[in-house]
Amino acid sequence: MLDAQQILLNARCTVSFSPRDLVRELLAYGEIDAAEKLMQLDPQAVAAIGVLASNHYSAPENLILDKAICLAVVEFLEGRVRPLKRKRRLYQKKA
Repeated sequence: MLDAQQILLNARCTVSFSPRDLVRELLAYGEIDAAEKLMQLDPQAVAAIGVLASNHYSAPENLILDKAICLAVVEFLEGRVRPLKRKRRLYQKKA
């Protein structure tokens, strides 16, 4: 896991998001562990993820914002950047 305080010290901009709303997106990208861990993070860690998400979103790949935030969650939790398990979202059908 990355150091939230260090990320926030070097922040130029950030993305605000609700962890509760992002759980569905993480699950749709196949990131089950990240979805579970996200709900356990403190506000400082969530703010640090917002900084990382801003970096992903401003990169030249033209990511959608939800994907940039999901990438940031995985990066924060695992300490490195990696692709999401799914390239496209696959939502669970409601019963």
